[in-house]
This record gives sequence, C-alpha cells and structure tokens, in this order.
Amino acid sequence: MSAKTTEVKVGIAVILAVVILILGVLWIGDFRLARQWQAYTAYFEEVGGLSAGDPVAVSGLEMGKVGSIALEEGRVKTELLIEQEVVLREDCSVEIRSIGLMGEKYVYILPGTSGEVLVPGTVLDGDYKAGLPEVAAAMGDIMDEMRGAAESLRKVVDTEGGNFSLAKSMARVDTVATELLALLRESRSDIRSTTRTMKKVSGDLDDMIGVNRDELTEGVKRFSVAAARLDSLSLSVKSLVSSVESGEGTLGKLIKERKVHDEIEATLDNLNRLINDIREHPERYLTIEIF
Repeated sequence: MSAKTTEVKVGIAVILAVVILILGVLWIGDFRLARQWQAYTAYFEEVGGLSAGDPVAVSGLEMGKVGSIALEEGRVKTELLIEQEVVLREDCSVEIRSIGLMGEKYVYILPGTSGEVLVPGTVLDGDYKAGLPEVAAAMGDIMDEMRGAAESLRKVVDTEGGNFSLAKSMARVDTVATELLALLRESRSDIRSTTRTMKKVSGDLDDMIGVNRDELTEGVKRFSVAAARLDSLSLSVKSLVSSVESGEGTLGKLIKERKVHDEIEATLDNLNRLINDIREHPERYLTIEIF
C-alpha cells in the first residue's frame, strides 16, 4: 500500500469523524437543519431554576425550548420558542414542572381546544408547579415542626420534675371520677325515688290537663277577652285624661279656666257665710205675723 493511499484513508476518516462530531453536537444541542420557531412570551411569579435552553413540552412531546429569561417588574419574563406546527388556543395552559429526582425544570404546555388561535408573540400567564426538591424542603420544615411538637409533648407527659405533668393530671381526674362514682352509688336510691316522683307528677299533670282541657281552653279564651277589654279601657282612660289636659269638655274647662275656678270658690265662700249668718241671726230672715 502506497503512502498516498494511506493519506487518503486517513483524510477520509478525519472527515467522517468531523461530520459525526458536528452531527452529534447538533443532536445534543437540539439543533435541526431547517428548523423554524415561533416565539411566545410567558410571565411567571417564579421559575425555580429554569434556564435558557431548557426544553418545552407540548402535550408531553418535546416541541421547543426556552429562549431567554429576564426579570421584569417583579415577574419573570420567559421567551418560549415552539415549533411552527404547534397551534395554541385561548384556553391553553403553561406550567413549569420538574424532571427526575434532581429537579431539572422544563415548560409544559397544554395547547387548548377552544377559543381563537394565538398568534406568535402573544403574552401568556404561566404557573409554577413545585417539584420534588421543593416538596422535600417543605417536608423538612414539617419534620422540624413535628420534632418541636414531640418535644413539647414529652415535656408535658414527663412525670419527673416540674410543677405540671400529664400523668399527675390524669391521676387527679381518675380520683375525681372515682369519688363521683361512689357518690352516685350512695345516692342511687334517692335518685331513683326522685325520678319516680317526677314521673308520677308528670303523669298526674297530664291527667289533670286531659280532664280539664275544655275548662282550661274556655278560661284562656275568657282571659284573652278580658285582656282585650282591659286594653280598650286603658285606651279610653288615656283619651279622657288627654281631653281633660287639653281643656276639652266641661271638666277640662273647669280645670283649665282659672277664672271659673276662682268664681266657684267665691260663691262657695259666700254661701258658707250666709249659712253661718242664718244660724247666728235667724230673726233677720224669719218674719212671724199674727193676725
């Protein structure tokens, strides 16, 4: 084999290696020849470590990638590059989810089934779904709280030291319950006698009501009529008092008119004087003639 042939073979091998390397890089970097994208903008309250280049899945199929991420007015603005054959509608949903145990992030999109088709550049509102790392962190906090609660419970239940313990309290409750049961046993006969007496009184009362039901009903009706008449009389008295106070009628005028009152008093005074004078000097008023 000549040296020239060897060089040609080596050159071909190097070219093939370069081509394989380029194809491998394109495949690993998710680059495809003649691939066209349509861009959408999604806003998230948080992204949990999402970065540019992370995949975008549409209905579970990888159909795009994250273009860029930036913080804008307290929210995370994310550019989503999606293949052109994907059609998004108004009821679509956008979420950030986790992949695997390490919690790698990706954007999950449900394209929707109703509403108008969203054109590229449309702004979407996205949600962040906590993954395994976040859940593990929350579980750690819960475990810490449970440890604290267990420690507090242990201190309460502990019977050694301290002025208060659950065991002592339970012992006191048991003592009180025992004494209460003893008291109930001692008073059992009295309780039964009282119960029988109450039952008998209740039965007698029912019998009495049953026998005198008509009389009781008639009495209630009469009481209702009397109450109505009493209300009417009360209104009449109030009306009479109001008329007298306002000076209506003879009695009202007599009470209201000061002049009439004074004249009546003067007349009564003159009448009393006349009676007294007749008693003292009857001869002035009696004339006896003898024929």
